[in-house]
Amino acid sequence: MASEQHRPEIARARSLWLERRKPFFDKALARLTFIDETSTNTKLTKRSGWSPKGHRYRSHAPFGSWKTQTFIAGLRSHSMVAPWIVNAPMNAEIFETWIETQLVPTLSKGDVVIADNVRFHKSE
Repeated sequence: MASEQHRPEIARARSLWLERRKPFFDKALARLTFIDETSTNTKLTKRSGWSPKGHRYRSHAPFGSWKTQTFIAGLRSHSMVAPWIVNAPMNAEIFETWIETQLVPTLSKGDVVIADNVRFHKSE
């Protein structure tokens, strides 16, 4: 019973909190850029399979050999920015090049960039 009496009070407090903070969040969300990368390796290419009787199954790996391809981009509340594909595994040097040549030109003063905790994000 006591919890039912407090529900309108909680609803009013929540509504007031949202009304006061919504203008701030509307501005702040547009300033956030989340960055992440993903990669694929051609070793994931299936090299065996079925073929008609009497015929050899043939397959090939993209790029002609085992390689890694990485995709990195920034995600904003309204768009994706600085998409980049690299024919190599991600490392600090490639990451810094992406930051300097692709991401920085899309940023404005006051923007906030958020990255995960992978080691090459922590380079100088």
